[in-house]
Amino acid sequence: MELGSKKLIEITFSDLIFTHDEGIYFRHVTGYDRPVVQLSGESELSESLIELKKQLTTIEHNEFFYSWEQVPFRVTRIITVNGENYFLRRPMYPVPKFDSLGYREAHAKQLQSLRTKSGLVIFSGATGSGKSTSMYSLMTDFVSESGDIVISIEDPPEIPVATTYGEPDVKGLWYQVNAADAGGYCEAMISAMRYNPKYIMMGEIRSAESANQAIRAAVNGHIVLTTIHGGSLQGTIMALQQIAAAGMGSQELARSIIADGLIAVVHQRLIKGKVPGSREMRAEMLFINDDGMRSKIRSGKLELLSTEIYTQNKIL
Repeated sequence: MELGSKKLIEITFSDLIFTHDEGIYFRHVTGYDRPVVQLSGESELSESLIELKKQLTTIEHNEFFYSWEQVPFRVTRIITVNGENYFLRRPMYPVPKFDSLGYREAHAKQLQSLRTKSGLVIFSGATGSGKSTSMYSLMTDFVSESGDIVISIEDPPEIPVATTYGEPDVKGLWYQVNAADAGGYCEAMISAMRYNPKYIMMGEIRSAESANQAIRAAVNGHIVLTTIHGGSLQGTIMALQQIAAAGMGSQELARSIIADGLIAVVHQRLIKGKVPGSREMRAEMLFINDDGMRSKIRSGKLELLSTEIYTQNKIL
């Protein structure tokens, strides 16, 4: 069936792209072998998407959340040498159950057990590897099972999750804060602390400010979930150290605080699935659960974590 004969919500895809020359493209569409599929010809779908683009051009921000025909998007406005383009990433919504994401059962259970701990949990990988989906899903599991208060600080928020949790009786509340509207991550965190949250979720760590706020909240007794770009488990910890050190002015201090606060690192990627256009998750974990591992992180000798990484991913 051609794309034009479907409604937007009926199509399974990862991204929607509007180009400067009025082109409309879908990416990673289930049922298609090629990664990018162009929407061509006139149809109700094309008319709807043309109207969507018109709506997007009225918004001044370069990054923002937008929902269209019950489909949520994280929108990025990109100016190239040829003109204005819009890249719309489609998060998985409603947030999928954590058990359904494709993690190995033992890994999933160990991550879920962290709901009673405090510390920093990082999801890493390349762009489009499902980091945010995993983070949202695990936090949803935490608040649904244990209740209490969640504050998420993002720039911008990607998925509308601010509501009550727990059935049949409400036992958890989730609040979302736009860091840009609050004046930055530092100001947003100060405001969030007034709620005395048990759980904190921070969007992608891209600055020293966001890194330092996440780490300090973790060592102060909260459980913090966040994402970062990283090519491996050790590479993820190194990236966090480098970003944090830029704000602290000291690699040694950054390593020390990270060693105290980090409790788990997840590195994941999506590979081609059996169905054309589909993708499946592959992930490896590192749970920082003894003084020896913390000592290696504190000293900056991340290569020495290879034994623990091999053992944990072989046994679990």
